[in-house]
Amino acid sequence: MPVKVGLQYIDIWQESMEEQIAAYEQEPVIEGQIVFYGPSHYTRWSERFGMIPLQEALRGQSGAPCAVNRGFGSSCAEHQLYYYPRAVRPLKPKVLVYTFLANGPSFGYSPEESWELAQRVIAYAQMDFPGIHIYLVGAHPSRDITPEKVREHQEFAKRIEEFAENTANCSFINIMDYEQFFRKDIFVEDGIHYNQTGYDLYKDFYTEVLKDELKNY
Repeated sequence: MPVKVGLQYIDIWQESMEEQIAAYEQEPVIEGQIVFYGPSHYTRWSERFGMIPLQEALRGQSGAPCAVNRGFGSSCAEHQLYYYPRAVRPLKPKVLVYTFLANGPSFGYSPEESWELAQRVIAYAQMDFPGIHIYLVGAHPSRDITPEKVREHQEFAKRIEEFAENTANCSFINIMDYEQFFRKDIFVEDGIHYNQTGYDLYKDFYTEVLKDELKNY
């Protein structure tokens, strides 16, 4: 798949992403679940990275598993659009939790360009599954994020929030509004990805955010 970098198109990280998606395709298809779709914040919420996996951590009100992890590392909005037919559509989700702003700059995308691509993913999901509830998740803090970068993210978040407010069955989750995700002790060595403490916070956070959805499982 060609990936935009400046004015050029090159193949980069394709094999890794293809392998991740192909591995998901080998898993049993469970329809009607809450699907988490996005980059490595979700990918690493798994036993493979030494964490209590998403499927075990987040459960419905009945105690039954109800979440499916379709995160794939290093992905940006373009990759998520490209792989949507294979990663999301077969699952026929009732709820989609979608994170898309990460990694865009690494592939030459501005936040505006990433947002334009993400809106196509949203449109596909709405057409495929009428009535689906979509939760759009904003940018995540890193351990060493600067106040200037936080302000940039918060300013751009207003555009996503406005879209969600004017779109049926769509909600915006602005991670930057929550102090617990600025803690220094929740990251692994790279300062970007979470350790188990971070994923414990993530589990509690999503249990609260999705409480109305979890009642259905």
